[in-house]
Amino acid sequence: MPVKEFDEILLLKKIQGLADEAEEKLIERWLSESEENMRTYARMKSLWYALKVKEYSEDEALREPIADINARIDRLEAGRRRISKMRWLKIAAVFALLFGIGVVVMEVARFSKGPEMVLVENGINQGIKYIELPDGTKAWLNLGAKLSYPERFDAQERKVEIEGEVFLAVAKIKAKRFLAETPAFTVEVTGTSFNVNTNASGKVEVVLVEGAVNLLDNSGRKAGSLVPGQMAKAGPESESIEISQVNTGFYTAWKEGLVMLENAGLNEIVKKIEEVYGVEIVIDSLKARKDDTRYNFVFKKSQRFDTVFEMLQFVAPSREMHVKEKSGK
Repeated sequence: MPVKEFDEILLLKKIQGLADEAEEKLIERWLSESEENMRTYARMKSLWYALKVKEYSEDEALREPIADINARIDRLEAGRRRISKMRWLKIAAVFALLFGIGVVVMEVARFSKGPEMVLVENGINQGIKYIELPDGTKAWLNLGAKLSYPERFDAQERKVEIEGEVFLAVAKIKAKRFLAETPAFTVEVTGTSFNVNTNASGKVEVVLVEGAVNLLDNSGRKAGSLVPGQMAKAGPESESIEISQVNTGFYTAWKEGLVMLENAGLNEIVKKIEEVYGVEIVIDSLKARKDDTRYNFVFKKSQRFDTVFEMLQFVAPSREMHVKEKSGK
């Protein structure tokens, strides 16, 4: 049975992990019917996770219709900071082009009814951004972080998605759990304070300051838990979650404009300074680059780079280093 004769909405629900047991069985039966069905599902899944129509314009035959769809949807999106329905429509439009699903745009629009999603972004050149969510939860976004959440939470749970580094002080509502989704796992709480940091490769660090949290895998099963003073680390392909004891102050100091590095190597400190100030620091000797001496290093983001560089040279006086001039200067 080709996809346009099958319920494509069920496939979208499976891709998002929303299909129930009966729907899962129906989909598995359809997938087992042919290799073509399996290939079709794999292509739909790849497109869904990409979330960007523009990336799928390599095929000459698709370039023009996709450009037209993008133009129309972008006009609708102009000036908006909502993300749910337009994102659904973009993906649905590509499904319609690639698989001949003439009704999927209308069907997906129907399926996606519910609270609008709000996307909050913090630019890399701005200060720490503070917001309050609809339930009273407080959130601090570090530079380059993104946080998305519904305009209103449903009756059973409160769910947010995180990119970059975000600190959350979750409002305590016993009957309504709070879920923070990351690329590696989901953090489940009722009321607590914790720091989440994700990077471009999908690696995730969660540091618990107070309260307690459960760590859920992609299927929603409990994969671990944290008590205050612990950190969980994992990546998208990790088979398990690494849990260790940490000094939470070093992971939450950014809220106050501080950068605190504990037991860090020289290369790690240099990398962080480069990230904050947009410079390139060269460690001159190979021996110094391979040195495994560990340091505690603290500085304020508001400090001048010259001052911080002098502090670095004071901490590691025997390590010769210089600032590389940018090209064109």
